[in-house]
Amino acid sequence: MTMRKVVLRTALVAVSALSGLLGLALSSPAMAQSWGSYRSPHDGACFYKDPNFNGDYFCAEAGEEFREIPDGMNDKISSIRVFGSAEVFVYRDVRFEGQSSHFESDIRNLKNEGWDDVISSIRVRTHGRGPNSVRPEEAERIVRRAYEDLLDRAPDSSGMRLYRSRIIDEGWSEAQVRDSLRQSPEYREKTTMTPAKAQDIVRRAYQNVLRREPDYPGARGYIDRVLRDHWSQQDVERELRKSPEYRNKG
Repeated sequence: MTMRKVVLRTALVAVSALSGLLGLALSSPAMAQSWGSYRSPHDGACFYKDPNFNGDYFCAEAGEEFREIPDGMNDKISSIRVFGSAEVFVYRDVRFEGQSSHFESDIRNLKNEGWDDVISSIRVRTHGRGPNSVRPEEAERIVRRAYEDLLDRAPDSSGMRLYRSRIIDEGWSEAQVRDSLRQSPEYREKTTMTPAKAQDIVRRAYQNVLRREPDYPGARGYIDRVLRDHWSQQDVERELRKSPEYRNKG
């Protein structure tokens, strides 16, 4: 085999491998933001370069969004086909800004809607969930963060299911989740100061600062301040550091 034939055969193999890789890339969700030909989604939408669903197009599943349509596609969508229970939210500017509209059914010619060749960002959602619906994993992060901040624990499975559903299906914000947790008996019990809790706060302050158990006749004033003035453990420790006993230890 001549050198020229070897080089030609190697080049053909490389082209074949590259074609295979491109085929895989075009079939993957990560490549949805490029013109091409794609299998229609079960729930989602396809966006076409020409009216009447003609020309190059790309598709997106319900739940996907494009903050910026890449160069070569921006302001070049002329028709939209909607599949399943999806709805489409379109924006004239990138990052979901500027004038917006939404479509729940096929649009054969966006020119009739005043949206031909002007779309710069897109959200595709399941019908009824709105343009700002939260993905399940983000909803779980919101619930987990609220539980840890307010109840000092991870959410139980029933609590996770409840608040995850409220966020995804009913559009609850993180503030609403936190407000609901603050109304729970667990939170009220946790945040309601009792004499026993006040004594425990003072005891920990004594141990941290004076390295001993409190003498409760002497610690009574601190307990009263915790109950009456809502002193924290840090407040008690600060006052203990002003005491003669602490200065003598120093």
